[in-house]
Amino acid sequence: MRGIAMADKASGRARRLPRAVAAAGLALVTASACSAGTAMVGAHPSAPAVGFGSTASPMASPAPQTCNTSAASLRPTAQAANGKDVAAIKQRGYLTVGVAADQYLTGYLASDGNEEGFDIDLADAMAKSLFGDSSKAHLHLVAMSTDKRIPDLQNHTVDLVIDTMTITCTRLTMVDFSAVYYNASQKLLVEKTSGDKGLADLAGQKVCAQTGSTSIQLIQSQHPAPTAIEVTDISDCLVLLEENQVAAISTDDTILAGLAKQDPNLEVVGNALEPEPYGIAMAHGYDDLEEYVNGVLAQYEADGGWTAAYNQWLAGSLPAAGPPVAQYSD
Repeated sequence: MRGIAMADKASGRARRLPRAVAAAGLALVTASACSAGTAMVGAHPSAPAVGFGSTASPMASPAPQTCNTSAASLRPTAQAANGKDVAAIKQRGYLTVGVAADQYLTGYLASDGNEEGFDIDLADAMAKSLFGDSSKAHLHLVAMSTDKRIPDLQNHTVDLVIDTMTITCTRLTMVDFSAVYYNASQKLLVEKTSGDKGLADLAGQKVCAQTGSTSIQLIQSQHPAPTAIEVTDISDCLVLLEENQVAAISTDDTILAGLAKQDPNLEVVGNALEPEPYGIAMAHGYDDLEEYVNGVLAQYEADGGWTAAYNQWLAGSLPAAGPPVAQYSD
């Protein structure tokens, strides 16, 4: 079990202990399941230093999207299964997937030491398609922080990243993505008693988000803007919110739903701030792997795997939803 680092800074507000509890067997990773950056699931990276969380450096306002993020991926083909990139993975004997380890409902380390969640079920489906099962022999899950996802794809530490990763035009210049597998949206998580309903209510206050996420820029683009506090992992934000060191957390509604489920005193509020289309990421140039992944994804959605995973992990916390209609670049 990973240790819990407690931030204990002086504050004019009353200090209280974090309330986040293990829901449905959740292994408490509130001190950052992968603050060390990247680690094989089951490893025990050291906890972050006391006082984690820093003010984000000022950034330019988000540039308008100049591409179609919903149709930026290659269409699946029958021959992709015999492509050189897919063949290389099969010959190696296992698929390596970067995942989150502290995002309850989407990707988290359960008390039995196994990864669980909506994204993990999708990783399982990829391994089962390649090898017939998703045992530890054939599926290596690598816990990584948000800011390490693209570097770890580029240096081939992992084959894929399945980690609530939003497709953006900027990211498409650095890595490739599958077709959209889930349409999330950025929202806010606040104390139920706060009265805050949107970013406009938080001007001048501290709002927490992950380093390397799309949320930081949006927070800073507001006028007047809240103060964006960046951390390595979203669970660090939960500690800061429960310690009254930030007024809110802003990230995808899927991730916020998991945090709210752990703490009944918190709630997701406000209108959608920004669409967050999720894709499976991979390094540039692996075209047959991209086509193959899209084929598996299409089958996973068609045979009910997507719906079963949604019903198990997200249906109780988010509105009814179905798999996105696949669009491709060709």
